[in-house]
Amino acid sequence: MIFKSLIGNEDIKNTLGVAIKNSSFSHAYIIEGPKGSGKHTVARLASAGIMCNKGADIPCGSCITCQKIMHDNCVDVRFYTVSKVDDVREIIAMVYESTTECDYKVIVFNDADKLNPKAQNALLISLEEPPKNVVFFLLCQDAGMLLETIRSRAQILRTKPLDSETIFNHVKKNALASLSDENLMEIIVASQGSLGYVYDMLDGDKSKELIKSRALAKSFVAALLSSDADAVSIASSMFNWQREKVKDTLFLCLIALRDLIVIKKSPNVPLTFFTSHNEAKDISSPHNIKKLLNLKDSIESAIDALAVNASTIGALSSIIANTKKKGR
Repeated sequence: MIFKSLIGNEDIKNTLGVAIKNSSFSHAYIIEGPKGSGKHTVARLASAGIMCNKGADIPCGSCITCQKIMHDNCVDVRFYTVSKVDDVREIIAMVYESTTECDYKVIVFNDADKLNPKAQNALLISLEEPPKNVVFFLLCQDAGMLLETIRSRAQILRTKPLDSETIFNHVKKNALASLSDENLMEIIVASQGSLGYVYDMLDGDKSKELIKSRALAKSFVAALLSSDADAVSIASSMFNWQREKVKDTLFLCLIALRDLIVIKKSPNVPLTFFTSHNEAKDISSPHNIKKLLNLKDSIESAIDALAVNASTIGALSSIIANTKKKGR
């Protein structure tokens, strides 16, 4: 089996895994994808696959070499986070040294799209004339930020966000969380397909804070649309918050409103905030599109005001005032 511990990303499994199996892998790969989409996992599994020669699985995952690589203890597999030319030159100098434990050296650049042009040009020299036993992995969110000369000398692979069902089944199967299914889905939907984000949020305090923030945003939007007293109460609870925290909450409100607006037009459209279509429909159905759009405009105006140092009280009060004025 190829990359059996990699969730999703079948294209990468087929392309990179088969190349490793047939010893036809490239000297350089660019792995592009959103944060938490598995770029580091791909690079580490590929490194182990290149070095491992045990069994039918790629990598086998159990030999000493695999164990060292997967636990970041192999001196011939190195991950670097740098941006300056001097750092890259220092790394490149080590590339030409003999391997210590394995047949290859693997050099992984995290956030390669943040390398400045001089640093990229310093790296280009080794990509143009690579040592026989060196493989480069350039991990990035946007391969377009890399020089064309870099992109033309590496094979580009793209990791993709995972669907909610895949993440949910993976977490449940491996007993990674003690959360209720409902709360777990809140985290998964918030992750936008990032398994790394979900892993991070399974921490007890982080998950509680996330779920609390999403519930507050949902309640605030529902109360504003209904023009009831709860809207004032919720806004008042945020008056003494830091400006950035209020902005984050209002951004969540905008994402929720996006769902409420699109579900009016397409009842079965994929949602980006709500975990339940029925819940979104229940909140959205009593209100027309104009009212939803007016609330969206009011929240966006409040966010803009906070960005230029408006008070949290003033910004939140303006949402309520505009909702009462335009909402009917």
